[in-house]
Amino acid sequence: MATASLRLPRRYLTVMVLTWGLGSLPVAAIGFMDSFWMLAAAMLIFGVTEGIGTVIWGTLLQRRVPRHLLGRISSLDFFVSLALMPVSMALAGPLAEVVPLWLIFFVGGVVCPAMAFVALFAARMATDEINNPLTSDTPGPEAADSQPDAV
Repeated sequence: MATASLRLPRRYLTVMVLTWGLGSLPVAAIGFMDSFWMLAAAMLIFGVTEGIGTVIWGTLLQRRVPRHLLGRISSLDFFVSLALMPVSMALAGPLAEVVPLWLIFFVGGVVCPAMAFVALFAARMATDEINNPLTSDTPGPEAADSQPDAV
């Protein structure tokens, strides 16, 4: 609720990707933790940063996607976000039999920040957010319908 109550950051893509990526770092430490309170703190950090990124992402879908494509893009986003979840769940048990749990958590917590930095630079997100600032006078999806290159 706090994130939704604030204005979007000027560097909205950078903030979104970095909160998702860096917010995954506590997952890397889970395999080494033996205290409930340390685990709770790590997961609180993960949850807060996940929430910040998700609020920005949902706002961007509404602000940057033309209205006539919003349903398709939202469906694709939802599908891609959930498509590999059953695969990861099916592999988690057998993998835990041959790889130490601490290593699984460590790799999971380190891969996400690395991929965030790759995404930032490979997709040229900084350039995109500079070329497409979201100000209070930024047209919504209705205006974007008349501008096919607005996305």
